[in-house]
Amino acid sequence: MKPTRPGLLLALGFLAAVGAWSALQVWVSSGNSEPDLMWRTTVTIGLLVLAVLGVGWPVKQWVEGDKSRRIDALRAARTAALAKAASVAGALLVGVFLGWGVHYLPTLHIAARRSEAWVAVGDVVVSALLVVAGLVVERWCRVPPEDDDQTGVRAGGAGRS
Repeated sequence: MKPTRPGLLLALGFLAAVGAWSALQVWVSSGNSEPDLMWRTTVTIGLLVLAVLGVGWPVKQWVEGDKSRRIDALRAARTAALAKAASVAGALLVGVFLGWGVHYLPTLHIAARRSEAWVAVGDVVVSALLVVAGLVVERWCRVPPEDDDQTGVRAGGAGRS
């Protein structure tokens, strides 16, 4: 699996922001009331951040040399996939909540809107933490290439020069 590219995450976040802002504009202009943002979302995403870090930690320890606990290769691969999914989902969520926050900017003088904007800011922050956690755990899952002293060949078939 190739490492997640930051450019892809930025593009996804931007597209999600534009899409969320546009959808919310259409929704409200159609006469519908704005959906409420809740702090429960912020807490839930925060728990996801902790879960991703918690699942990745044993793999990190094993890769760094703590072989006291066996880590199945499939578990490590699943952890890497979870990390990649977390960074992509986090980027999309950052975009959605940024779009939502931008929607509230013109009406910040209204207390209820200000309250919703603060929830959107909290959601953006924890979603960004989810991106970071995903990227960090993905890095933790990388196994450094090993030298084979007998053949002079690095893992992956590249010889020494």
